[in-house]
Amino acid sequence: MNIQYLKNQDYLPALKSISNQSVDSILLVGSYILKVRKNTFKEALDQCIRVLKDTGFLLIQGTPKSLPSRIEPLMKSLYFKYWIAIESNILENKQGLPSAHATVVIFSKSKDSFKINKVRFQHRYCNFCNRTLKDWGGKSHLMNPAGYAISDVWRDLPKQDNYTRLSQTVLEVLLRLIDNKDGKCLVFPLEGIEFGNNISLTDNHLSPRLSFLKSSVQAIHNANKIDEDLLDVVHCGDAIEILSKYPDNSVDLAFADPPYNLDKSYNLYNDEKEDERYIEWCNSWLKEYIRVLKPSGSLYIVNLPKWGIHHASFLNKHLHFQNWIAWDAISEPRGKIMPAHYALLFYTKHPTNFTLNYQNVSPIDSPVFCLRSSCIRQRKKQGVDPKVPLTDIWWDIHRIKHKKDRDMHPCQLPDKLLERIILLSSNEGDVVLDALCGVGTTPVAALKLGRRYVAIDIDRRYVKITEKKIEQLRSQGFITRRSKKKSLSDITKKELQLELKDLAKSLGRLPNQKDVEEMSKYGLQVFKENFITWGKALKAAKLEVRE
Repeated sequence: MNIQYLKNQDYLPALKSISNQSVDSILLVGSYILKVRKNTFKEALDQCIRVLKDTGFLLIQGTPKSLPSRIEPLMKSLYFKYWIAIESNILENKQGLPSAHATVVIFSKSKDSFKINKVRFQHRYCNFCNRTLKDWGGKSHLMNPAGYAISDVWRDLPKQDNYTRLSQTVLEVLLRLIDNKDGKCLVFPLEGIEFGNNISLTDNHLSPRLSFLKSSVQAIHNANKIDEDLLDVVHCGDAIEILSKYPDNSVDLAFADPPYNLDKSYNLYNDEKEDERYIEWCNSWLKEYIRVLKPSGSLYIVNLPKWGIHHASFLNKHLHFQNWIAWDAISEPRGKIMPAHYALLFYTKHPTNFTLNYQNVSPIDSPVFCLRSSCIRQRKKQGVDPKVPLTDIWWDIHRIKHKKDRDMHPCQLPDKLLERIILLSSNEGDVVLDALCGVGTTPVAALKLGRRYVAIDIDRRYVKITEKKIEQLRSQGFITRRSKKKSLSDITKKELQLELKDLAKSLGRLPNQKDVEEMSKYGLQVFKENFITWGKALKAAKLEVRE
């Protein structure tokens, strides 16, 4: 690939001299431009769009605080692909969580054509049990021995400054992703690249201990009280209509997990709204969240990074940014970039005077150990328990993997996630709001931790599930989940995938359905009943005949 580095004083004239649609990829170090030549940022983006080929893509480095409002307009001209969260050296913020989150956002000029290379990081292993740090939840047979395909959360690189500049280490990975033998790539400004740091990719960089003062929120006299009959309730209905019953400045902590505007099996939501309608809908109830939030209150919203950019751009006009928390919710090993990043935005109504009980949630277990419960028990029993500070990259809480832990909801959040948020940003007796509460993870966590709750959902079925869980928690102190019915077949998907892997090994190629009929000890119908597509059945077999 032909890479051309443009200096700070040269990049605008150089861009203007380049023909339309003649460049394959552009990497722009946004933080450096915003610091040195802020007034040229928009013009540089416009020129990038002009010179990019229809199949080209644009990569923009920056920080979660500075980028969203500036790149949101790009979504009218380009297609968002990834917000890559890069764990970097820790910045001790005066407010909010300490930050380790720098970012590179990737846009494509074409909706359909997005050809990047598969890049793998070596598997890392637990310092105690020697198993992989990533727990694939029973899908380890799908792991590629050459390493794991990188996700959109990069935690295994040396911890360097990727906030004000772009480290050479990150640059090299990005160039491997976009490498095109006959392509043309522009990187600018050259002064924004930190060359010459000889840091090994295998080095372990443990974060230093950080000490923080306990939160001390002063009494704010213009906060309002909520009537008792509107507290500790689960409403069924439209969020905006029900929130109108609540006074201004009355909620301590507001949380939202809106439908992701994907083709998920939500019960009553029309979750195929066009992008603009979806954002307008989100902004409508966010306005109500802002209204009812106390002057000392905090707001958290979790969504996919694409929507996180829109949320941040809107909230930046009304509240004070504290953190874009990159929740590294591990996904199964697939694709060229695994989608593991959920954006958890943290905003407050006052810039400094808000609840932050950092000592309640930090430190956490060191990332050199895995999160398997058996390993945790054994190493802590032996006194092996080093800690690191919690930052704005949360890797130690996974999505719900097993059906036995899940209610009937397509995107249920783990209890630990809400418990951490509530412990961090509220005190006992405070009011916690979730106006899109689904199956009640937020009000249940609030009740467990001695908070008052206000929960709303439009789906009566979800409301009934939430009310039943709260009733169980109040009466017996824990929640009993109904056991899920097993499949008619006792054969697991893993056994079927490994069977196809063995067939691939003996055939020297991927088996087809005729091969299964002739050679497999299982009937073809069993495979059809267990897998939506033949490609999913062949996942393990593809590792056997990989390139």
